[in-house]
Amino acid sequence: MSGAIDSWPALSFLEGLRPGPDENVELALLASYSADLGSIGAALLALAGKDNEAGRGSPSDFADAVERLRGKVRIVIQRGRLAKMRRTPHIAAVLDQFVREVDFDEAIHSWHPKAALVRTRSEGGEIGWRLWIGSRNLTECVNRDIGLLLVSGKNGGGPVPGAGDLARALAERAKLKGVRPATLAAEVTKIPWRAPSGVRVERIRWSTGSGGLQVPVPPTGADEIVVVSPFVDKSFLAGQVSNAPKPARRVLLTTMREIERVGPSLSSFDDLLALDAPDYPIGDAEPEQAPPVSTSKADTVDDEEEEIGRGLHAKLLFVRAGRKRTLWLGSANATMRAWTGRNAEVTAELRVTEAQEKGLRALLGSARIVEASDSEYRPDAAALEEEALERARAQVAARWSGTLSIDGDEIRLVHDSDLFPHGPHPEETDIVLEVGALHGELKAWPRRQTTVPLGPMLPAERSEFVRLRISRGEKGLSWLQRAPADPPFGEERDRAAFVRFLGARGFLLWLAGLLADDGRDGEDDWTIEKKRDRAAPGTDPALDPALPTLEEMLAAWSRDRNRFREIERRVSEYLPAVLERAAQEDPQTDAMLRRFRALWDKLRIGLGEERKGKRR
Repeated sequence: MSGAIDSWPALSFLEGLRPGPDENVELALLASYSADLGSIGAALLALAGKDNEAGRGSPSDFADAVERLRGKVRIVIQRGRLAKMRRTPHIAAVLDQFVREVDFDEAIHSWHPKAALVRTRSEGGEIGWRLWIGSRNLTECVNRDIGLLLVSGKNGGGPVPGAGDLARALAERAKLKGVRPATLAAEVTKIPWRAPSGVRVERIRWSTGSGGLQVPVPPTGADEIVVVSPFVDKSFLAGQVSNAPKPARRVLLTTMREIERVGPSLSSFDDLLALDAPDYPIGDAEPEQAPPVSTSKADTVDDEEEEIGRGLHAKLLFVRAGRKRTLWLGSANATMRAWTGRNAEVTAELRVTEAQEKGLRALLGSARIVEASDSEYRPDAAALEEEALERARAQVAARWSGTLSIDGDEIRLVHDSDLFPHGPHPEETDIVLEVGALHGELKAWPRRQTTVPLGPMLPAERSEFVRLRISRGEKGLSWLQRAPADPPFGEERDRAAFVRFLGARGFLLWLAGLLADDGRDGEDDWTIEKKRDRAAPGTDPALDPALPTLEEMLAAWSRDRNRFREIERRVSEYLPAVLERAAQEDPQTDAMLRRFRALWDKLRIGLGEERKGKRR
C-alpha cells in the first residue's frame, strides 16, 4: 500500500518475507487457512533469500533453505486444507517439519488467519522485524488479495495494540522449541512499527475462534460504507448501516455466486458490484504426469505474464465519515462467523488518507455493476453433492488422530482416538475414504479399522504428510494431512532425501555455491526432478566444473571462518552418504568425489580446522 499512486501497488507476498542482503531470518511464524507444498517451498526460499524473480529456486537453493531454516520456521494451517502440487517432487517430503495443523472442526469454526511474523538479524547484530497481515492464503492461486506490511523502526514508528496477542497465538500453535509464547508476545508488544505512507495502524484485532467479539458498527454520521468480500451473509451486511437522518451510501463488492445466493436483500445497496470468484487449489487433482521434455524460456515468460489474478479474494471494510477514513483489512470475510470471533481471524484497523482511498476506488472501478437477484439461490444436485463432500472432508480432518509407526522399511498409519475409536471416517457411510503415503498408491480405508499398512518406504521418501481422498461415485476430494512419526524422522531423513535429490554432482554444486556464495545450478528448478548424478560423457573428473576449487575454499575461509565451519559441518554430514551412492552408481563421479575429499581434508589440516572440528 502506498499513498503516492491512484491504485494500490501489486507486490509479491514473498517480498514481505525476504530478508535484506545482509540479514538472516532467525524466526518466522506464518499463518494461513490453506496451503500447498509448492508455495511452502517458495516461502522457505524467500525466507532464506534464495528465491528468484519467479518465486522459484534451484535444487541446491532449496536444500540450503531447508538447512538454514530448520527449527526456525513454522507454517500453521487449518487441518484438511493442505494441497499437493501439480507434480510433487519426492524432496517435498522434507517440508513436513515446517507445517503444523489446527484441528478446528469446520462445522463450528475454522483457523482462518493470514499473517507472517519474521525476525531477522543483520551481520552487525541488529534485530529487525516484519509483520504482514492480509487475505492471501499460502497457495499458488493468483487472486485479487490485499495485505499490510509493517516493519520495525524507531523513526516514524510506534507500538501497535494487539500485535503481542497475534505473536502469542502464532507461537502457541507453532510449538517451536525454544520459543516461549509469553516472552515473544512481550517483545513484539514493545516493537515500534512503521506503516506505509498514508496509513496509521490503530490496532490489530485477533480472534481466537471461541467467539465473544463485537462486529464493527458504522458511526453516526457515516457518509459511506464499503464492504469487499468474496463471501457474505445477511446478518453482517444488515449491521453495516449508520443511524443518521441521512443514510450513508452503501457499496458491496463480492462475487456473482454470492449475489445469487443471498438474493433480494442485496437490493438495499446503492452500488452492487461483482468480480470473478477466486481460484482455489484443485480439489481432486488428476494423476501426476511427467513434465514436458523441454520448455523454452520464452514460453515460460509468456505464461507468467498471462497469469494475472482476476478472482476476488480481498476482504475489507471501509467507512468514511467526513474527513475520517477507517479501513479494516485482513482475513475476515463479511460474515458473522468471521467478525464475532467464531473463526480464528486477524484484521488490522487503520486510519487512511484520501490518497489511500484512491486505491479502494481503483479496485471498485475494476468491477462490474450488477442487479440483485429476484430470488435466493437454491442449490442443484451437483452443488449439494459438493457440499456433502466438503462436510465429509471437514469431518475426517476434525476426527483425525493418526500417527505413523515404522517396522523396518514398512510404514503403518495408526488411528488412536477416544472420541472416534473406529476411525476418522465421515458420517455418511456411502462416502469412501482412501489413504496413502505422500508418493504411494491410495488404498481404501475400511471403517472400524484403526491400522492401515502404507507399504515399504525408503528412508529418503519418508514423510509425515499422508494423502487422503473421499469420494462418492465419480466425484471426490483429495488433500494432505500430517501424521506425526514415532520416532520422528529427523535430520537423517533430510540428509538421505537431499543425497538422492541432489545427486553427487549436485552436492558438489551446492558446496561450490556455498563456498563462492553464488548459484552453480541457478537455471534448475527444485520442483522438477531429473537425473543429476553423472558428469558429461568423457569429462575428466579432475576438470569437472562442479568440483570446488582450492581457491574457492581458501577464499571462503578467509572471508568468514564461522561460515566456513558451517560448510564443513555439511560436508562431514553429507559426504559419506554421497560417496556411498556414487560408488554404487557411477565410478567416474566416485573418483571426482574422492579427489574432492582428499583436497578438503588436506585443506582443513593445513588451516587448523581439523583440530577445531574435533573440539566441537
